[in-house]
Amino acid sequence: MSPEKLDARYWDDRYSDGDAPWDIGSASTPLASYLDGLTDKNLRILIPGAGRAYEAEHAHRLGFTHVFPMDFTLAPLEALMERCPDFPRAHLLVGDFFAHDERYDVILEQTFFCALDPSLRGKYVQHMHKLLKPGGKLVGVLFDSVPNPVGPPFGGTVDEYRSLFEPLFPGVSFERCYNSIAPRAGRELWLKATKPTAYEPIDCNFYDHFEAAATLKETVRFGLRDGSEREGIIVDLFVREHIEWMRLKDGSEIRLDEVIDLRRPKGT
Repeated sequence: MSPEKLDARYWDDRYSDGDAPWDIGSASTPLASYLDGLTDKNLRILIPGAGRAYEAEHAHRLGFTHVFPMDFTLAPLEALMERCPDFPRAHLLVGDFFAHDERYDVILEQTFFCALDPSLRGKYVQHMHKLLKPGGKLVGVLFDSVPNPVGPPFGGTVDEYRSLFEPLFPGVSFERCYNSIAPRAGRELWLKATKPTAYEPIDCNFYDHFEAAATLKETVRFGLRDGSEREGIIVDLFVREHIEWMRLKDGSEIRLDEVIDLRRPKGT
């Protein structure tokens, strides 16, 4: 199924037809347990693809004050207001996740990743990195096997997931959930990914590429951890407050650990 077909109308129809097997009628046990262990009630928490938002309800009843469930369509979120009338309506977010631009301490993943067309997974990781504050955490559940291979939901492997997340979330971990509900037992992986805070020195071999480009004054193109790309001529490499930077000919400065690839522009 193409990404275009998994639009708001598709999900509206699934909910209207009662075809929502991912809706377990309560907060997912792994996520509920995670929320139970958090003590800072002021954390900004985003729940994309929240559906009927049982995790948002659970967090709200625990006393969290900045919980933002998000979905492509309003209908399932209205169910949250029926169950939990004192939930702040202004915190309901309706729209395209990839167009959302706020910052969060925690993002909860519950069936959203596996509901997306797999072609969007790289974009998902990049956007999650962008939405998290430094030190923020993306946690939740991914499926590594699914009952319907056509999807959604779509499955995958730990190796595939690791290759997607590690460039932006070093140290990402995937562990078998020990407290899944019975129908999902043995199929859920607990994802924990933390956005780096401190500077991480880059590999010496990678640094050599920066140094060569600066020496030759070549125009180079590089991808950044937030998913954007830049192009320019490196005129200086320097260290400031123990962090390695490069300065481009246009005067802009970029931390070297924000660069994930460096190459010549096409056609050169």
